[in-house]
Amino acid sequence: MGQPWSSLRVAGVALDVPEQLAPSQERAIEGGAAVLEGAGIRLTVDASPFADPLTRYTAKPGYEHWQENVGSATADFVSFEEEGIRTVAANFPGRATAVVHLSPGAERDTALQILRSIRTDQGESND
Repeated sequence: MGQPWSSLRVAGVALDVPEQLAPSQERAIEGGAAVLEGAGIRLTVDASPFADPLTRYTAKPGYEHWQENVGSATADFVSFEEEGIRTVAANFPGRATAVVHLSPGAERDTALQILRSIRTDQGESND
């Protein structure tokens, strides 16, 4: 865990990412979706009520599904591997989905650390 991490926000979602994934000033995050890439990792965050519920991957190789409490929410996690790319994702029902694609050699623990840092209660309107 040598590299520094940065916090960022996508709409009403906050999360921590390795610094090489953090967006530069030129690539600021606009709206409710973001795609960040670096260090063998591709992170997609969709902060919307219609984000992918992650239910259509059950047939993928190495598919796993589990639930974890993350912040104040319960998230559905899935993991699978396809053509050498490992995917680890978390869905916060009705709030957001984050998907991490790991190139061979990238650490699954890094993906989990990103996903477990997500907070969906950041500055949302009280509805």
